[in-house]
Amino acid sequence: MPQFDRNMGCTSADLMRWLPQALGELHTNTSLVVDGRVLKDAAQPQLRIFGSSQPVRKIALLEIPVLQVRLQFPDDWSQGDCEAVLNRFDLYTRRGGG
Repeated sequence: MPQFDRNMGCTSADLMRWLPQALGELHTNTSLVVDGRVLKDAAQPQLRIFGSSQPVRKIALLEIPVLQVRLQFPDDWSQGDCEAVLNRFDLYTRRGGG
């Protein structure tokens, strides 16, 4: 099963809010489990996301939440299919400033 890991600067609530845009049509066929809690269920998920809350990163007075996620795709998906979903996911979940 192809799987990819990401360290994200967000909470599970942030991720839940971003998922519809980040996954598009795949959102309805996605399950999400964070810290052992099912936050989104799908009868036959094509994408499974598992998250684990990590210690907050502190930089001076700034505190950044950290969520480690693993995205698991079905075995029959090509590398290109996985990369297309990951590119969109990264685009919609990337946080930046400037």
